[in-house]
Amino acid sequence: MTQSWRRSMDAWLSTHVGIISSAELVAAGCGPRNVSRMVDSGEIVTMLPGVFRSAQWPCNREQKLAAVCARNSAASIAFTTAGQLWSWRRMTDPLIHVLVPHGVSPEMPEVVVHRCRRIDPVDIVQRADGIRLTSPPRTMFDCADMIGMEATASVLEQLLNERMVTFGTITDTVRRLYHPQRPGSKTILAVIQSRPAWRVALQSDLEFKVLEEMARQRLAMPVTQYAIRPPGYDHDIAIDFAWPGVKLAIEVDHPAWHAGALDSHTDKGRDRKLTTIGWTTSRITDIDVNGGLREAVADVGEILVRLRTAAA
Repeated sequence: MTQSWRRSMDAWLSTHVGIISSAELVAAGCGPRNVSRMVDSGEIVTMLPGVFRSAQWPCNREQKLAAVCARNSAASIAFTTAGQLWSWRRMTDPLIHVLVPHGVSPEMPEVVVHRCRRIDPVDIVQRADGIRLTSPPRTMFDCADMIGMEATASVLEQLLNERMVTFGTITDTVRRLYHPQRPGSKTILAVIQSRPAWRVALQSDLEFKVLEEMARQRLAMPVTQYAIRPPGYDHDIAIDFAWPGVKLAIEVDHPAWHAGALDSHTDKGRDRKLTTIGWTTSRITDIDVNGGLREAVADVGEILVRLRTAAA
């Protein structure tokens, strides 16, 4: 009998990042006395009341999140903590945020608990390892006020580009959850109202910052991710920002994508090919974005003026 419950316990721990609740131990056939013995011997460690971690597993953030979910079946990892699990940009909040239905009061020290009357099944994603978290649309809605309008707009571009959401999904979520007193409502509404639904999603935070500066300097807004196929080319060239009327292409160099000689060679080849069909290509680097963006975008404005004058 002992071996039987141990096998069940070990199987559970192996698939749930080393976290198990007292309810699961009982279901496996492990009585309270055996639980106490394992705690006393250090075989398992108490994470939260009624939730344990195998001493064979590390105690890091992932284990803490799994323990929170094991502690209360109504709790879901949410806000910026869920954004971190979804690998979103600008999610630097070190706190652990949890969403629970209104009226639920879980005992979870060192956790920020948020209560809401409206949590629908579509808002929750259950991972195989036991961690529950809010869906991408719900997560974005909830943390909009927390990270601010600029960061929310940048995250929206990431989600659209990575196809984690659609523009329709986001607007439907806002319609369903919007309330003047609900955190996130006003910020996310302002973001989606300011974004043209037809615009192709930006691929990076750098591109978003460049586009924002273009708007601040009142440049004519470019077409994003403009696709063009030069004669003799077997694939499209995607231009970060394009003004097709004057054939101006602006590329944003990303340090992770343009770090090697091969990448540099490819970029120069693209620029040369665009030049053969009458396009002017200029590049804004990550160094420009982080230290000289205003001047770089002002230069783009002057190039636009020159090209328009030449075309007149």
